[in-house]
Amino acid sequence: MRTSSSFNEKPYRSIMVITIALFLILTGKLFDLQIVNGGYYRELSSRNHIRSVIRPAPRGIIRDRNGVVLADNVPAFTVSLVSVEFDSTNTLLLGNLLQMNQQVLRARLDAAQSNPYRSTRIISGLTVEDAGRVADNLYRLGGVSVDILPRRRYSHSISFCHLIGYVGLADSTRVFEGELSGRTGLERILNQRLMGEHGVVREVVDAHGRVVERFQGGDVEPSPGENVTLTLDTRLQLIADSLIMSTGHPGAAVVLDYETGEILVLSSVPGFDLNQFIGGISEENWDRILNDPAKPLLNRSWATTYPPGSVYKIVSAAWLLESGIVNENTLPDPCYGTFHFAGSDFRCWSTHGRLNIAGALAQSCDTYFYRTSMLGDMDEMADFSGGYGMGAPVTEILPGEASGALPTRELLNELFGQGGWGLGNLMIASIGQGEVLATPIQIAVTAGLIASSGNLPALSIVVDKSYSGRNWETNTSEETFRIVREGMRQAVESSRGTMHNSMGYLPVVVFGKSGTAETGSGEDHAWVTGYIEEPQPIAFAVIIENGGHGGAVAGPVAAGIIEKMLEIAYETE
Repeated sequence: MRTSSSFNEKPYRSIMVITIALFLILTGKLFDLQIVNGGYYRELSSRNHIRSVIRPAPRGIIRDRNGVVLADNVPAFTVSLVSVEFDSTNTLLLGNLLQMNQQVLRARLDAAQSNPYRSTRIISGLTVEDAGRVADNLYRLGGVSVDILPRRRYSHSISFCHLIGYVGLADSTRVFEGELSGRTGLERILNQRLMGEHGVVREVVDAHGRVVERFQGGDVEPSPGENVTLTLDTRLQLIADSLIMSTGHPGAAVVLDYETGEILVLSSVPGFDLNQFIGGISEENWDRILNDPAKPLLNRSWATTYPPGSVYKIVSAAWLLESGIVNENTLPDPCYGTFHFAGSDFRCWSTHGRLNIAGALAQSCDTYFYRTSMLGDMDEMADFSGGYGMGAPVTEILPGEASGALPTRELLNELFGQGGWGLGNLMIASIGQGEVLATPIQIAVTAGLIASSGNLPALSIVVDKSYSGRNWETNTSEETFRIVREGMRQAVESSRGTMHNSMGYLPVVVFGKSGTAETGSGEDHAWVTGYIEEPQPIAFAVIIENGGHGGAVAGPVAAGIIEKMLEIAYETE
């Protein structure tokens, strides 16, 4: 007969066996976790952390004087990653998802390693489809994130490409965090003002670098960059570009207000689309720009120098008057079309007969300046010209501004050796040829100084005037200014003036000077410069590369700019 205890003995043993087995399994698992694979799991645990992700600030907006937006920001899909959390074996996968050149991607991944714990921007401006492909595969791409961040956008980008410049991924290992930085133009010069203060978002990520949740508390909102207003007038800039393009030649135009020093137009044709450079320009587009025979990368309005030709005569005329070599009534021997000196023939572009200095300016007689300048001194002419904005940059802000050149004894000795030059170099320099080189903005300054009797304020391109240009010392009397102005007035109003046909029809008084600069190869460059007093005091300079005769080719461009300015003035009345 079974007892009660023997009846319960079998279940009890089964429970004990199961308990002991579970204990042994648990002990084995703990041994595996802590002893066998303890190092591995400790590493995984240490990699679970709160990640600080920088949120770039929207860059400041750049506008023209009338509020026209030239550079602003639009939201864009952006892919970023944290280098330390990204498995490099996924590089090919990421590149394929982004449809991105592997070499470019690897270069950005290498640069990101300089700040391995910071979120680095890899590419911006993705389409919804491109961003979606990456987002669908984030579970495979530790450390990678898809965000909507501000992306730079340029309006009228071709017209303002050389001035505004563009942004790109910061290329300094010290600051590289995937942030954007100004690379050229005002975007670079004013980068500190435009960039703002980045914000910070904190995220909880797992051991594989995947975001688990947003960490509550401690976020810092980004602070937008400072907005900048330029002195430029987009309406005038666009018409200047259009008029230059209509000539079929590259060229430049500069317009400034000679009472305020504000620059209104800085046209350089041709240009290129800045928006191609955002996020990195393709090799195909870069090659197209680089190999364009018209050289769109060349900034012609302030960074390229040219022989100024006869537009320089307004400076050399003022020098001749101030030095006492001539006066208003000086009548040298007549111009017969050629001036023979020291065994060489210095030709004039026409036969002008006997002229005073105002007539010589109006008809652009080379012989007049040959005969009179030979009585002067090379260094004195160069020093005098420096006071008119020649031979040095005229602003403190324009990127890559060229200095130009003025012939001095020192320079000519370097070029030709002691005794290797003579009066012929001075005579040629007096008509803006030889070793004289100038930028269009320098020539506009000379016209503005004549118009303002030497009182042209320092040039400005930013409305707050925190950046300006140099001051001027023309050392010129009011009587000299009056005589030079008369010659410039006759150049437009006189039937024999070189600018009469192209600008004499305008309904305002124009003071001008044309120039046809020899290039040594190819067609001559066409120049005009001058100013008007009403309805707005502006000075201008226009060059058409290899355009031929200044008055005939550059003159209509300047006239068209003045007509547009008159139209704007009448609209605001």
